[in-house]
Amino acid sequence: MRSGSETLVCVQEDESVAENSTRDKSVGKGDAVYGAAIFLGALLLFQVELILGKRVLPWFGGTPAVWTACLLVFQLLLLAGYAYARLLAVKLRTRYQGLAHIVALGSSLVLLAFLAFLWPTPITPGANWRPYGTENPTWFIVRFLLAGIGLPFLMLATTGPLLQHWFAREHPSKSPYRLYALSNLGSLVGLLAYPFLLEPFLRLHTQAWVWAALYAVFIGLCGCCAVRAYSFTASEDSSVAPPTREEAEGPDISRHLLWTGMAACASVLLLAITNLICQQVAVIPFLWVLPLALYLVSFILCFENDRWYRPNIFHVLFVMVACIACTFPIGSSTTGYIETLVLFSGLLFTGCMISHGELARLKPEPRHLTAFYLSLSLGGALGGIFVSIVAPRIFSDYWELQLALLICGLLLVVAAAKDAESWWHQGRRWIVFAALTVLILCLSAVLTILNLKWLSFSDGRRFTAAGAAAAATILVFFADRSRERKPGEIVWVRAGALTSLALVGLVWLGPLIHGNSNLAQRRNFYGVLRVQEIQPNNLLRLVHGQTVHGYQSLDPELRRRPLSYYGLNSGVGILMRNLPAGLHRTGVIGLGTGSLAAYGIPGDYYRFYEINAAEIPWTVASEHCYFTFIRDSAAKVDVMLGDGRLSLEAEAARGEFQRFDVLVLDAFSGDAIPTHLLTREAFEIYLKHLHGPQSVIAVHITNKVLNLAPVLAGLAQSLGLRGIHIYRPWRPEASASSDWVLLSRDASVFSTSEMAQASTPLPINDSLPVWTDDYSNLLRVLR
Repeated sequence: MRSGSETLVCVQEDESVAENSTRDKSVGKGDAVYGAAIFLGALLLFQVELILGKRVLPWFGGTPAVWTACLLVFQLLLLAGYAYARLLAVKLRTRYQGLAHIVALGSSLVLLAFLAFLWPTPITPGANWRPYGTENPTWFIVRFLLAGIGLPFLMLATTGPLLQHWFAREHPSKSPYRLYALSNLGSLVGLLAYPFLLEPFLRLHTQAWVWAALYAVFIGLCGCCAVRAYSFTASEDSSVAPPTREEAEGPDISRHLLWTGMAACASVLLLAITNLICQQVAVIPFLWVLPLALYLVSFILCFENDRWYRPNIFHVLFVMVACIACTFPIGSSTTGYIETLVLFSGLLFTGCMISHGELARLKPEPRHLTAFYLSLSLGGALGGIFVSIVAPRIFSDYWELQLALLICGLLLVVAAAKDAESWWHQGRRWIVFAALTVLILCLSAVLTILNLKWLSFSDGRRFTAAGAAAAATILVFFADRSRERKPGEIVWVRAGALTSLALVGLVWLGPLIHGNSNLAQRRNFYGVLRVQEIQPNNLLRLVHGQTVHGYQSLDPELRRRPLSYYGLNSGVGILMRNLPAGLHRTGVIGLGTGSLAAYGIPGDYYRFYEINAAEIPWTVASEHCYFTFIRDSAAKVDVMLGDGRLSLEAEAARGEFQRFDVLVLDAFSGDAIPTHLLTREAFEIYLKHLHGPQSVIAVHITNKVLNLAPVLAGLAQSLGLRGIHIYRPWRPEASASSDWVLLSRDASVFSTSEMAQASTPLPINDSLPVWTDDYSNLLRVLR
């Protein structure tokens, strides 16, 4: 077994294989084929994840859990690919491995060619695969992705370990981990190219065809490597030095469990933090790419060379970043959101550096690389299963992040205790000052958890003191480099480090320990919903993630009055008050608290579309009903379960046109409308369900990060609609600021004096974006 100071890149040459030395000193054309196949395979592996993730995202309301479920499928396929590579490596001679893989590659190419005649593209199933809105989202996504990309993805997943195994057999004195570094580079290029080069310029349909063409090129390159393996003769197989007994037995079960556990910890961190940062903005590939790229970069750094992973430094950085993150408020503006994004990205990176750094220190001999990769992929798949399937069923909130951080902290201590060169054994004073910094940062949160609110410190004083302690940490760190350590300092260092970890863990678990004051809380595939009582305002509010979805007064005299974004002076309130006389039919995509039903009068009809079944019992008459707008409404009200757009599309296909006088788009994922509701194709469906030229589409665009008014202006211009923009700042009658865009074929509907005074016209110019199902670019509309 190698020591931790060795690197995976620089494996010593076996001097006993002298006859191969001349051949192995230079990289020939055949070796370049190995490199090209591995690089292209890794690039395609990660890009197809983004292409299909974006394809399936609109079908389930644009919720962040869609990407989590997609990653689960990809992790399971990766595990299957690594298991396939391991099976070939241990059960077949090299030449038969090549033959078997040639057959598998050919089968995947034939399958894609066949599917190209059945589907719009070889990897995107047709419209008949769309869900009806009542399916279990996770299992539907699993079936969809397995059907669309199962076998080709499996072939891509086997590329890294299998081709490295063949390379090691063909070149015993060369390190196969050079190809592993190349694979990671290809993955990173594939990730970063998508949001910046492919998504802004190519439609989704074109992206899928380009990917399929490149996959055919990959088949050719990988097939060449398989032919080389097939040409590997029995005499060449026997010329490889036989393993010693210890090498043949390989790492024991405890080592495999440790590899799997470390990989699972990093996987849970990745998925949990991705969920968190996607709560406050519409889910877009860029927010998938950023955490995944950091995860991948940590792999590259740790496995490329051991100089990048310095345990002492990363242990302290992880604890300090975790400390800041647990006391940092989620951003309430663009600036605040960017700060949150940077902070939690730093937390993910430092945590992954620890997990992957320790994995690199425990790497096996190249002879056992397929078993090593199999354990890593098993850990990743277990992490995905936990976050996607287990956590929503056993946790009422996103507790998997706290759990992953605690496990990472324990891993940190165990790794330090096993390393004779670590701070655990060296007793450096700067660790004590770092612990003091953590104590100061956590102080306010700890006092709150312990109900010692009377002992408080201003944020200014706390951050000043923490900054001074951090500066002292840096100064003492450099001073300790040239100072003799004293045995007595070890006790103080260990005590300070363990105290820091305990404080950070206490703060992260504080809400669980302290409980919560929610009247009701529920978590499912679509996120966490909470019903909260707000005093002394005497209000109930519905919260999804970090976003308030509506209020209702507890005062009997005021409980029928719509509040917040739907108040009397909001854009939709002004619209409902200025509709032409008569009875009206109103459709609403997004249930929330059902506030809009309060505008109904006898004879009116309201039809709500809601994808999240968890909201319905809290707003529709039942024993668990908290919000009574629908129950108290004078209008007739129906609530339909399912995605609003898909439901309207299905109704139109059946000829059941709803003839709405008003259609309200009020579906939010986190803090923004899912993008599939704002495409030209979606609006063409909405227009089919309108009653006449004076019918209005009202779009709620209140959010912290995105400016969606230009998107709606572009849609209005392309569809010949007229529109106005009504922004109402915070005022008592509305209980919140609100931002609405109203669209209609007939501009006269907006001509009343109240609407004219409250609104501004939508801009009209040729540069306005027009989103379609194949194209959307949220980076362009960041505030």
